[in-house]
Amino acid sequence: MEARRVQLERDGRRFFVNMIARPVHDVEANADFVLILFDEVEDSMAEADAAAVRPQRDPMVSQLEGELQRTKEQLQATIEQSETSTEELKASNEELQAINEELRSATEELETSKEELQSINEELTTVNAELKSKVEETSKINDDLQNLITANDIGTIFVDRNIRIKRYTPRATDVFSIIPSDIGRSLLDITHRLEYDKLSDDAAEAFDSLRLIEREVRSSDGRWYLARFLPYRTTEDRIDGAVLSFIDITSRRAAEDRLRDGELRMRIVAESTRDYAIITFDDDGRVTSWNVGAHRLFGYDESEMLGRPADVLFTPEDREQRVPAEEMAQARKYGRVEEDRWHLRKDGTRFRSSGVLSRLDTAGISGYAKIARDLDEVLPQGAPRNDPTWRQDDDHVRSDEFLAVVSHELKHPLNLISASSELIARSAEARRNPVIARATSTIRRTVQNQAQIIDDLLDMSRVRTGKLSLTRDPIDWREVVQRVCDAVQEDAASKNLTLHCNLSGTPVWINADVTRIEQVVWNLISNALKFTREGDEISVTLENEGDRARLVVKDSGHGIDAQVLPHIFDMFRQGANARGRQSGLGIGLSLVKEIVTLHGGTVSASSTGLGHGATFTVELPAGSDSRIDDTEPPVTPSLLRGLRVMLVDDDAPTVETFRMLLESEGAVVQVATDAEVALGEMAASPPDLLLSDLGMPGMDGFELLRAARKLPGLEGLRAVALSGYGQQRDIDAALEAGFDAHVSKPIVLDTLLTTLIQLRKD
Repeated sequence: MEARRVQLERDGRRFFVNMIARPVHDVEANADFVLILFDEVEDSMAEADAAAVRPQRDPMVSQLEGELQRTKEQLQATIEQSETSTEELKASNEELQAINEELRSATEELETSKEELQSINEELTTVNAELKSKVEETSKINDDLQNLITANDIGTIFVDRNIRIKRYTPRATDVFSIIPSDIGRSLLDITHRLEYDKLSDDAAEAFDSLRLIEREVRSSDGRWYLARFLPYRTTEDRIDGAVLSFIDITSRRAAEDRLRDGELRMRIVAESTRDYAIITFDDDGRVTSWNVGAHRLFGYDESEMLGRPADVLFTPEDREQRVPAEEMAQARKYGRVEEDRWHLRKDGTRFRSSGVLSRLDTAGISGYAKIARDLDEVLPQGAPRNDPTWRQDDDHVRSDEFLAVVSHELKHPLNLISASSELIARSAEARRNPVIARATSTIRRTVQNQAQIIDDLLDMSRVRTGKLSLTRDPIDWREVVQRVCDAVQEDAASKNLTLHCNLSGTPVWINADVTRIEQVVWNLISNALKFTREGDEISVTLENEGDRARLVVKDSGHGIDAQVLPHIFDMFRQGANARGRQSGLGIGLSLVKEIVTLHGGTVSASSTGLGHGATFTVELPAGSDSRIDDTEPPVTPSLLRGLRVMLVDDDAPTVETFRMLLESEGAVVQVATDAEVALGEMAASPPDLLLSDLGMPGMDGFELLRAARKLPGLEGLRAVALSGYGQQRDIDAALEAGFDAHVSKPIVLDTLLTTLIQLRKD
């Protein structure tokens, strides 16, 4: 700003002062100031000048000069204001630049923040997706866990460290009286059905030792459970409780009990057999068991012989010739070896002995078994010791009796296993679960195979004693072969074998016993299946050759060693080295030869050696079609519905199993494990049919039937004998005693049902 010609007086003189004020910015002090400038001029000089020139100037000029002066002053003021404005604008510009820089910096910071926010947003999106995936996975796991708990057939309880219930499976209610509101309660406060006093102790031990605790316990209803305590370990490796599982092992315990009973029976049979020495050896030929018959024959106590080698039983000359070692080598090579030689007793006396040394190599048992007897005891008074004919006949009779007893003891556990598998196979669970169905089918097939081995033994006994009878009828051999081929196709497929059944286009008639011929065909094809390698082929060919009918079973399997081939049809000659690693008893092929011979035919085997397969050829005389059509319409198990049955057997598990089977077919079943109890129940509620075991303690099956038919209203009671003794004389004895039918153990349900239905129809 500017103010001009401001008048002031000083010492009687007048002065004019021009004042200018302008803004000033001090950079060092960083502050704004106002600079005021004073320009002093004396007024006298101005008046003198004005007076001197005033007369000379034109008023117009003076006016114009005044206006010009004022214009200059205004211009100067404007310039000064412009400069001031310029300075202000510069300052404002600098401030704006500073603000712009601050805004630019803020913009950059905002951009950085935006990028960081975007990165954080992406991370949050990723975390959100992972969290969503985890939530879905957790939900699926929870669903799986819930379904697993619901479907689990094992009683399981989850508890915390204070034994408080966290969750449980439905089957846990079979053991504990748990309801959903018990969640959070102590398990020890819940009543249970177990005879288990150490429940809390085992739980505490599981927490303390951090290991699995197992214990078999019994419930009040007679069932057995495997109680398992396992510490509950979290993903952070922290023990947060325990998992209690109660697995129903009733069936396993029953099977173990049956196995122990069977072993006990076999041990009792071995230990109580006085006429035969039954001795077992380990792989080194040292005695591992010694029965009472061995003590009677050789004079040594069991304590004296356990762990000793078999050499002590042989004569010095046989020991010198290493006969004991040679016998075991032969048994190891061929599966068995027969002997007829002199042996030494403890007192030094000699006796002639006949026996068999067999190789044991199955189910974890390895070693040898020897069955021998004193030939001097079987010779009648006055008979020559070297009479082989009498000795052979007597051996056959006694071996026949021995096999009958052994078969009864062996068939008893097979009978219960067969019945149990039938019961499982007919359950709803087996129909829904292919694993259970396949397992029961395997069990039944195995039982039938074992029963077939026992029957083969008895058949061989009947053949050698001349007691095997044949019922000959004209049959088309093609039907028998086709039936067997169809039955084994599944077994062949399971072993990846190809079975070709090449049958003649025309009937192949033979005059034969259809059951025995089917037995021949079955044994030959089963033999080929057993000894044929995976991926190989088996061909079965049946054709007419003039007046002969020929069956050829050829496989590309293990083959037959040239040294074994001449003895392939001998009893017990089929061993581990005969045709590969698989072994058998050598009964089937021996029985095939005997049956074919009885039919007037021949059987032969050929092989070019191990690894080149084998061929079996059966030839039988050709027959003609002269059959009478006496077929009956098929029967139906529904005829059993409403039939009142009394089932009697001294084995409780067998009784219970067959009761459930017969009830599943619609029969009304009463059961008893004692003949006296059965009589009382039959007197109170007369049955339509009696199913009774023959060999029972106290009153046996024969006495039970006689007593039952003396009861009022039961004079014509139908009865079926159930027995492990299946020889013809046993069947005849049952029929002569008044039984209407005889069914051999192990009992096949279909066979029993057919028998019962036939009796009801009659």
